[in-house]
Amino acid sequence: MAADDKEKSDEKRPRTSALPPQVEKALARAREAAKADRERKGGRWLAAIPLSVAVVLLLLMMPRATAPDAVPLPRVDVRVLASIARADDRRAAAAEAERLPSDVLAVGSALRELNGAEARGVDELGMVDARRQLDGALRDLARREDAADDLVALRSLQTRRFLDALTRWEATGESSEDFVDLAAPFVQRAGDAGWVVDRKIILTDDERRVMFKTVWNVLAGTDTNAALALTLDEQRALYAFYIDHPRPPESRRLALETQRSAATTAEACARANVEERRQAELWRADKIKKLGTIDPSYPTAYALGVAYYRAGRFDLSADAFSIFIVQHPDGPYALRAKNHLKAALVASGAL
Repeated sequence: MAADDKEKSDEKRPRTSALPPQVEKALARAREAAKADRERKGGRWLAAIPLSVAVVLLLLMMPRATAPDAVPLPRVDVRVLASIARADDRRAAAAEAERLPSDVLAVGSALRELNGAEARGVDELGMVDARRQLDGALRDLARREDAADDLVALRSLQTRRFLDALTRWEATGESSEDFVDLAAPFVQRAGDAGWVVDRKIILTDDERRVMFKTVWNVLAGTDTNAALALTLDEQRALYAFYIDHPRPPESRRLALETQRSAATTAEACARANVEERRQAELWRADKIKKLGTIDPSYPTAYALGVAYYRAGRFDLSADAFSIFIVQHPDGPYALRAKNHLKAALVASGAL
């Protein structure tokens, strides 16, 4: 896990002199907020970390309390992504020209059947049967020691067909067989998330490619297979999209729709909007934490401070910014983190 996501133990430090009353008051309020937050869902990883005396003293000397705005995105090497795309396309072309082995094609057919089952209206029993067929095909393939390269080729081939099906659908609305089997579930979920506008999917080709490969690995149960593992830059591209396009989690969608439908006054509509934004920011915070476990170069604590501030969780925001300041006293985000921390403490009532 990235250093920004690790919990830190409380440290008792001897005091050599009394602190100014303003500092003591701010510390007491910050500790009260941390204690209360321990009982709140989702805040446990940060709630155990009180603000240090040094941080509070620093804040009292800062001239500005500036609310954070943009969440930083991970650095993606587009040259690496372009190289991966070219390699994928070469494998796909070779698989088209030279028929893949029958046991690999059996896996491909079963994957298409399972992935497209929802779009075809298959019932629950049909879904279970499709899953069983895929598991059986994968077991048969596993008997062959040299199957890994063929699986990579199969994924490249289906990725190419997925991308082509999306392009045709955006241009014509055509629901081809490839679209139904490979792309329809993706379009449905992207639409639910607000990522499809006027039959145009807002993801780039690189983002589409990485998202399909991620789902493919999960469906095939090969997400831990080293030969099929996504590179760091592919994962950065995926999480950059998530962080830049937050949405409420699927588990909260029905409740939010119900709240919005029941809103009959301007005040109720405003509350529904606030709750939707809050849920989207908390979803974004979850993606930030996951990225932090993958990419140690990402400023996880700083990004969490921004997301929690935007969600109205000023206590968690202050904790996140304080962690970042302690771990990164210098650097491109240091001054902003100090100003944002002061803003979070002011908003939470600790200062």
